[in-house]
Amino acid sequence: MSPKETDQNNSFLTERQREIMRMRKNNMKKSEIAKILNITRQDVTILEKRAMINIQKAFNTIQMAYEEGLSVRVAIGKGTQILDAIKEILAAGDQKNIKIRSSIPEIFTLLKICHGQNIKNGIIQEGTEVSILPDGSLNVRQIAD
Repeated sequence: MSPKETDQNNSFLTERQREIMRMRKNNMKKSEIAKILNITRQDVTILEKRAMINIQKAFNTIQMAYEEGLSVRVAIGKGTQILDAIKEILAAGDQKNIKIRSSIPEIFTLLKICHGQNIKNGIIQEGTEVSILPDGSLNVRQIAD
């Protein structure tokens, strides 16, 4: 899923935390953010710190799921045929006895959505990481090769 497609209601971050993190990403000072949001600089600091703690907890949870074999990570390299990528994803699910909930056309569509114009002549032009979750759902994202 791309960040734009992520269900905002299922995030570990509040809308205010996301807003502050976006502003900090754009190199805004805490005092500037406080003024824009009509809160104190201390509130900005607290919200940012809580956001970072929640992000770290989410990361740790995902890492634990991979380490304990609850989820599977499939790395698909740049230059891979899209049909070979689908075979890799299905094989990884089978190897861990996870029944993937998506059909082959749905996996194809997920890869196309993730990569947009970066699939040419059936070949993926950017690296991809697919996470197979314990319930069989898939998360797809581009990665730098």
